[in-house]
Amino acid sequence: MLENIRQEAPKDRWGRYLIASPDGKQRGYTRVTTISSTTDDTNALKQWANRMVVTGLVNRSDLLAQASTKLDDKGALNKICDEAITAGGGSSRANLGTVLHSITEQIDLGKTPQILPGLQADVNAYSAELKRCNIKILQDYIEAVVINDTLEYAGTLDRIVEVDGTKYIADLKTGTDLSYSWRSISIQLNAYAQAEHIYDWKTSTRTPMPDINRDMGIVFHLPAGEAKCELYWVDLNAGAEGLKLALEVRNWRKRNDIHQRFVEGQIVPIRDLAAEPAPAVSELQQRQEWVVERIKHLSNLGQMGLKAMWPDNVTKVSEATNSQLDMILEVVIKMESDHNTQFFTPDPTAKATPRKTTKPKAKK
Repeated sequence: MLENIRQEAPKDRWGRYLIASPDGKQRGYTRVTTISSTTDDTNALKQWANRMVVTGLVNRSDLLAQASTKLDDKGALNKICDEAITAGGGSSRANLGTVLHSITEQIDLGKTPQILPGLQADVNAYSAELKRCNIKILQDYIEAVVINDTLEYAGTLDRIVEVDGTKYIADLKTGTDLSYSWRSISIQLNAYAQAEHIYDWKTSTRTPMPDINRDMGIVFHLPAGEAKCELYWVDLNAGAEGLKLALEVRNWRKRNDIHQRFVEGQIVPIRDLAAEPAPAVSELQQRQEWVVERIKHLSNLGQMGLKAMWPDNVTKVSEATNSQLDMILEVVIKMESDHNTQFFTPDPTAKATPRKTTKPKAKK
């Protein structure tokens, strides 16, 4: 038997993690795996599920008979389809994968679980590959719940490991073929890497994430029943792009302001974006853009001189404060003078100085 089976963190009725905020109230945080699957092409998965349902109904005539009497009951049909997938063999590999996750967790915790003969070769391959690649499992983070309070998501990562002194997010995958999964895997691992805290759901306490590599993650591919384990690097920067896109898609799906009922005789005006006023530009941004144009107007020699005399602690004009812009302008003006360059456009943020008027002297 597996020792000390880990309890899962509590979730709400929609499957979201229940996370306590500092004021003690619980909020539902979206699961990382839910977000990571947002961009998936599910066509192949749907076709597989259809095949499993048909196979299950052929194998279980009782399920087909039940379905014939429940054609108007969506809930009952969904349950029958789930049972049919199981009867068609669609759950067997998934169940083996769940068992492998539990066994490898116990082994990485230094325990000795009971292993069925059919899985011993898989476990041996896993242990041998981690040893060969010098992977150090950090036991404090096995199956740790991580959260991002800013984006309100949570997930349970498989491992944080150390390789040559650097810590990485690592995930165990037991599916046969990962060809269609790498995009969602990169999003998943990036979301773990971008988490803000390790969360202890039993005490509702947050602790900082360890210093991990946020460019690359690791996948342990241990296909159930194949007695082999392969390790892969995963690009987390690509995962960051996917995570941003997935969150945008999820927000788009929440929109309910894009239709209205047709009313005869009423013409609905379409928004004319071209006619709408442009968003206001701050004075600082106007001045930054003006400085950029002034720099572009310099000769090549002037720009080389500007680069050599660029003020310390200033990275880009677009990020400069007004005082930093003043320092840049001092050098620009010097380069204009040294290289006989004239720039006639005035500072758009300069306040006009009122002209002084003098009263005419009264004639004697």
